[in-house]
Amino acid sequence: MNKALIIIGIGGLAFLGGRYLWQLNRAGEKTAIEVSGRVHKIALNGIEVVLSYNIKNPTNVAIEMAVPLVKLSHKQKTLATSSMSMVSIPENAKTANGRIKIAPNSETGYIQTTVLIPYLSLIGAGSSVITALKSRLNSAGEEEQPVELVVQTTSTVFTKLGSVPFDDIQTIKF
Repeated sequence: MNKALIIIGIGGLAFLGGRYLWQLNRAGEKTAIEVSGRVHKIALNGIEVVLSYNIKNPTNVAIEMAVPLVKLSHKQKTLATSSMSMVSIPENAKTANGRIKIAPNSETGYIQTTVLIPYLSLIGAGSSVITALKSRLNSAGEEEQPVELVVQTTSTVFTKLGSVPFDDIQTIKF
């Protein structure tokens, strides 16, 4: 009798553990990041871009992740990376230790970070990028060729069983 209860207990734990791992795997596949950006201002040391991202969790598992590192590039040349300390996380999506929490079947709301793109990086990517970004700041709604920047997001998702890397790449237009 005791042996049967132990086997049933182990089977139940294996089932629950397997189900949890399956849900985490599904969460990793289904979690989506929506990224948008705008030119904020032109400073002496470069062009400030504000990136807003909303992390969506359409699964039944709560997710906790580190503040993402965001890298901007144009035509495979890295222009700038975000400062992980200059991130504004909505209070309802922030944990006590500064991580991002995403409840099951919900989203974080817009998390914002400011990225400074130095002029030297822009010159390396081509002077047309500088001209186009400056015109975006001063435009009055004219139709122009959009500037495409690749946004690479790197973070870590924390689970009860450990941590898992999370990467996302998107192209946004300014």
